[in-house]
Amino acid sequence: MSDSSSPSSAQPSSEVVRWLQSLALPLWARGVLIIVFLAVMLGGLGLVVWAALNRDKESMTAAISLLTVALPVSLIVIGLVFGQRSEKRLASITNAILDKLIPQQVQEIACQSRKLQLTPLLRTGCRATYTLTAQQGHSSLKYPLRFSVELNVRKVNVMFSLPDTVQPAGLLDKNPALAAYQHVIAGAQAEGYRLNSELAEYGGEDGGRALLFFRALPDDFLLRPMEKLYFTQDLGFFVRGILEAQEAAQPATATPIAKLT
Repeated sequence: MSDSSSPSSAQPSSEVVRWLQSLALPLWARGVLIIVFLAVMLGGLGLVVWAALNRDKESMTAAISLLTVALPVSLIVIGLVFGQRSEKRLASITNAILDKLIPQQVQEIACQSRKLQLTPLLRTGCRATYTLTAQQGHSSLKYPLRFSVELNVRKVNVMFSLPDTVQPAGLLDKNPALAAYQHVIAGAQAEGYRLNSELAEYGGEDGGRALLFFRALPDDFLLRPMEKLYFTQDLGFFVRGILEAQEAAQPATATPIAKLT
């Protein structure tokens, strides 16, 4: 006798659910679904009322059977009509994460206690770059910290530019120049990030030499609020750790540099 809870038996239903979730119905098709759904539900409810008033047990049984089938189907209809997963919606969610969630969480977790200000520097496609600087009248950060996030639906790249006083040569694994960053690197790896073996070099206004971390994202990441919140909160702690490492790596007599390259 086969086990109904085995992965092989659960796979078809899982595939059907994923197929339904991936549908992007046009507006007219969603309108038709709503009309059919309302007609079935109102018809079933009307039949229940009529059977109750006329004490018709057979009609009552038929109406209850109809509603029993219609209610689970209604969940699918609601998902198809109001839970569309088109490319535009996914792009819109990506923009919301880069433009709102990340700045909000990083500001609250990494910046407030240190009197720092997060400023969006550049937005191109699914890449956003931010700069952290000391608020006016405060000297809580000697060197501005610039970091970028590339959110690619199933993968994320996070880049942290290094100050001129921290310039590791060669491979980054256990590099002596990054001694102050080792606890942050270890924490990031525990969360599933991988550190690129060499410094990443990017051109453009938000380019430069940077530590590059990358990781795969959970399935349906963009459509799961809990995963999005966890990711942005964890990124806030990640940025805070980089700030602490950057401060620990600075020589006591170092003079601030005007601009990161």
